[in-house]
Amino acid sequence: MTPTAYIYICTRLTVRKARLIKKDQYMRLLNMDLNQISRFIGETEYQNEVNELAGSLSGIALIEGALTRNLAETYQSVVAITPGTLHELTVRYLARWDIWNVMLVLRSRQFNIPADQIRQVLIPAGGISPGQIEALLSQRTINDIIEGLEKWELYPILKDGFATGYRKGLFAEVENSLYMSFYKNYYKDAKSGIRGGDAILPYMRFEIDIVNIRNLFRLRAGSRVTDIKPYIIPGGNLRPEYFQQMYPVEDKQQFVAGMQQAKILPILMEALQDVRCNESVCEADAADLIWKLWAERKTPLFAMMMAVTRLRLHRLEQISRRYPFSVLPILSYLEHKRHEVANLRAIARGKQFGLDADHIRRYLVM
Repeated sequence: MTPTAYIYICTRLTVRKARLIKKDQYMRLLNMDLNQISRFIGETEYQNEVNELAGSLSGIALIEGALTRNLAETYQSVVAITPGTLHELTVRYLARWDIWNVMLVLRSRQFNIPADQIRQVLIPAGGISPGQIEALLSQRTINDIIEGLEKWELYPILKDGFATGYRKGLFAEVENSLYMSFYKNYYKDAKSGIRGGDAILPYMRFEIDIVNIRNLFRLRAGSRVTDIKPYIIPGGNLRPEYFQQMYPVEDKQQFVAGMQQAKILPILMEALQDVRCNESVCEADAADLIWKLWAERKTPLFAMMMAVTRLRLHRLEQISRRYPFSVLPILSYLEHKRHEVANLRAIARGKQFGLDADHIRRYLVM
């Protein structure tokens, strides 16, 4: 693949990202009703999908249908036009959404969740096509769903995980194993010498750290395991041994020192500033908040996790500017597009249930 091809596709998607919905537009959407939101969406890049579905759907169903269809077509079109090793790295990265979709389908069958509710939160971005997902949704049992995924590369993990039937905590364990395999494989591919793989490594290390920090708090809050290394993804800036050492800590001073040593507090401080609308926040504030959650064996607040997601997107944007002709601008566009759809869904659903604008805003990634 020639350098011109790299420059062309990266520049093209950077331009497309610039056309995504801006923060001031979201602020206007927060003050609209469902009909006004539908009209707004119909005047943007979702116009074709809105027009196609308007004859059979209306209100929230029209919005949901148009957003889902547009997202699927966007991801498929980007994969189709991405050449060479950029294509390979993009496809591998998008495979994470296969895990999301498969686990949603499995949970829908186990807990009798209507298929229509599942369709609203599917992310049709991976290698498992929307048609295949529909086929899985129609299966009657967990085993039938799993056997329908026999050709999926992570099928062995799925089959082994459910071999002895359902038990409490099984879904979380299987999901964790699937994501661990995804990150291990992607990190291995990026380090294998594939052209452009080195550019994505700094971001992947950061993302793995974020996932491991989240898993550390989840294990602390809901588990009594002693060895957490099997739940920690290798390849981040923080080694698995660090998380194992932190897991049993009960002393605040030792805990804060560990957070400072791993340079986690600046990340949490930025997230806390976002939660508190950019008011003055220092590392001590972040340390006090995170220690309180740790001591009480609670997971980080939802608002804080949303803030960390915004920070993760910002970091991806920063690194993609450093490597403007790599796979990173492609991934940056796809991630921003996904969150645009998630934001529009959150606004529409919030309006449907009569939530006020300030409450809905907490669920937006801008």
